[in-house]
Amino acid sequence: MQSQLHRLGLPYEFFDAVHGAQTPDHYLFRKYNDKKRASLRGAGASLRLPQLGCFASHYLLWEECVRVGRPIMVLEDDAILLPGFMDFYRHAADFTGFHGLIWMQPSRKAPNQTGRPLRKIGPFTVKKFAKGFSGCTGYLITPAAARSLLDYAQEWLYPVDITMDRFYDHKVEAIGIDPVCVMQDDDLESSINVADTGRRRGLGERLRREYANLKDGLRRVAHNLVFAAKLKLGRQD
Repeated sequence: MQSQLHRLGLPYEFFDAVHGAQTPDHYLFRKYNDKKRASLRGAGASLRLPQLGCFASHYLLWEECVRVGRPIMVLEDDAILLPGFMDFYRHAADFTGFHGLIWMQPSRKAPNQTGRPLRKIGPFTVKKFAKGFSGCTGYLITPAAARSLLDYAQEWLYPVDITMDRFYDHKVEAIGIDPVCVMQDDDLESSINVADTGRRRGLGERLRREYANLKDGLRRVAHNLVFAAKLKLGRQD
C-alpha cells in the first residue's frame, strides 16, 4: 500500500487495525451478541476473533470520519489500486455530493457490476446495487453515512461487510461504480475468513437459517422496489 500510494503522490495515513486474536478482550467486542447470532445462523456460526477485529477496525474508522467531519477513503491492506483510481480520487467531492457511501471495489454478488445506473461522474457510471458487495477492500464514506452505520452497529451480529450490505436496515444505499478502481489482492493471505469446518447442521438450525435468509431477502426486495419507485418519480419530475 505504501508503495502504491507513494507512486501516486497522495497524502495518506496508516490506521493501526485491531488484531482480534491478540486483543480478545477489546472493549468493542462487547457489542457482539453471539447468542442472538446463533438464533439466526445456528450454533457453530459464531464470529471468530479475526472477524471481530476487522469489524472493530472499520467501526473505529467510522468514528474517525465523524470526528474529523469530512469524507474519508478507506483502503484495506490487500487493495490493488487500478488505473482509474486517480480519476476517482479527483472526483471524490462529486461522488460525496450525491451519495454517503461509494464502493470502489467490484461487487461479488453482481456479475459484471450489474446494477441500476444512476448517473455519470467523470469516466464512471454510478450504480445502485440490489444485494451489496461482500468485502471491504475500498470505499469512500461521508460523516453522515458513518454516523448511520455507527448507530446501526450498536449490536454486532454479522461480519462487518455483511453488516454494511444490510442497506435495507441502516438505509445507507449500496452504491458502486463501473468500472471499478480497486481490486482485492487474492494472493495476500488472510486469517479473517477461513473455510467452513464442514460441521453438519441439524434440521432446526437449517430452518432458522433459511427463515432468517428469507426475511432478509423480502426486506431487501421491498427496499429496492421502493428505491426504484422513488427514482422513477424523480425522473418524471
